[in-house]
Amino acid sequence: MDLQRASREELVQEVLRLQRKVQGLEGKTGTQGQMRSIVGLDEKVIQLDDDDKIEYVNTSLARMLGVDRNQVTGKHVSTIDHFKWGDGLILHLLARCRAEGGTISEDVSFHDEGKGRHSYHKLNVTISAGKPQILIEDMTTVKVLENTFKRYVSPAVIDQMVKLRDEKDFFKAERYEMTVLFGDLRGFTATSEQMRPEDVRVMINEYLTAMTDVIIKNEATLDKFVGDEVMALFGAPLYFPDHSVRALKVGLEMQEAHRAMQAKWKGEGRPAPGLGVGINTGEMVIGNMGSAMRVDYSVLGHHVNLASRLCSLAQPGEVLLGENTFAIIQEAAKNGTLDIKRNLKFKRKGNINAKGISKPVGIIAVVEKEFDPEMSGATALPQQ
Repeated sequence: MDLQRASREELVQEVLRLQRKVQGLEGKTGTQGQMRSIVGLDEKVIQLDDDDKIEYVNTSLARMLGVDRNQVTGKHVSTIDHFKWGDGLILHLLARCRAEGGTISEDVSFHDEGKGRHSYHKLNVTISAGKPQILIEDMTTVKVLENTFKRYVSPAVIDQMVKLRDEKDFFKAERYEMTVLFGDLRGFTATSEQMRPEDVRVMINEYLTAMTDVIIKNEATLDKFVGDEVMALFGAPLYFPDHSVRALKVGLEMQEAHRAMQAKWKGEGRPAPGLGVGINTGEMVIGNMGSAMRVDYSVLGHHVNLASRLCSLAQPGEVLLGENTFAIIQEAAKNGTLDIKRNLKFKRKGNINAKGISKPVGIIAVVEKEFDPEMSGATALPQQ
């Protein structure tokens, strides 16, 4: 997956923008007769003349290279072309740029001993009016986000996270109102004891793949698998206000995908256990959690425990909602934002006592079929 950003044209425009800023400083000198640094410029940039001599190195890059900007100005770029990304790389990219035209880019990485981690950069070379410019982007945060979250979310979600990386710390543990979903197979543990291990593996892999496809397709977060249990989050790491509606949509689509698998398994003479799904909404703590040996991105709180409890109570083929989730779904139906194109109705199934919650919590079952006005306790929502 290419997360190292901008399209070719966007990159060209960005380099040209920086070039104009640099050229706009010509004639403005500091105490030693050199161009002053661009205040607030985070990108690392080298401006060369048509003989590949250095006209300008900004402060950020000079600091990274460990050179004095004033002493390298006027010298050939080879003077600084020996950083940890490899000797001669800038000259190599300049040669390619002159031969191929356009913008030439290359990704590099090296171990940053000062920070005790790997650093990732992208070198971009372009030539305008005969003068080369090298733009160096620090992609370390992008890589860390990608490597951490590629297990949990879709590439589209990571793309959005990268755009927001300067505004939000996605690893910091914070408290949000969000929705969590659990789904697992009814009685599969007992059933699997009668099956060959290789058959269990095939069925579990097929089931988990189908559930993952539904979760990722809907830009939700796949938190974890625990045996045949699937856990998904809605509203983090990217927050969206319709997290409860999205969770219900995913729960229904998971049941639909599972019914197709059940038909296939039955046709193959295999056991075909049903799927139970529990969904709950409330304040939860989300972020990186764990020990010095292992850290995972996950969520904690009694509303998480309630969702798990609802899942354990769900009958095969059933989706159970907590009161908070149901209230939000009802409100969405009233204001026309329930973007679920299905005939739905909801039936109260009593209350349960949940750890950490002082009052009994209502259980609401989602019924997906034509509305039956005689069905006791059912609440109809309009078809979208």
